Amino acid sequence: MDTVLHLDTASGRLSAAGIIVDTDTLADDLPAHFTKRAETAHVEGQLVDCVFARAAATSGDMTVQLQLRFEKELLVSCFLTLTTPALRKLEDADFYGSVDQRHRFHERWLATMGVARSPAGFHWGSIGVARDRSDYVYIYLHNLNNRWAHRHQPSPQ
Repeated sequence: MDTVLHLDTASGRLSAAGIIVDTDTLADDLPAHFTKRAETAHVEGQLVDCVFARAAATSGDMTVQLQLRFEKELLVSCFLTLTTPALRKLEDADFYGSVDQRHRFHERWLATMGVARSPAGFHWGSIGVARDRSDYVYIYLHNLNNRWAHRHQPSPQ
């Protein structure tokens, strides 16, 4: 599926993987190409029922992986991984060695959407580039439904 990839920094709406998501998006509203799994997660010392939904698409020559996190039926976070054709062709060792390159690529994409620095705070939430323990790089977008991220949000742009 070829899809439009866009972030509206005025509203926090993200267009990716064939949908537009914002604070009103519900897991039950997602198209059939999203896979969903329910799990319980620790959030600030409490067990919270979550639904994770995932879909992949292309935007131009880029592969886009979108993961959504819902808590108590509300969308709280989006995670976006962008992969170029050159990065898809890397062997494992070269892929892990490219973590800084992948981080800069995600930051440059955010800059094209009007996010001058990462992390950045907005009236609708926060956004930035991060990497996990396995050196996977992704863009995170936490909206105001995300209680933990809202309290730790960077200053607004």
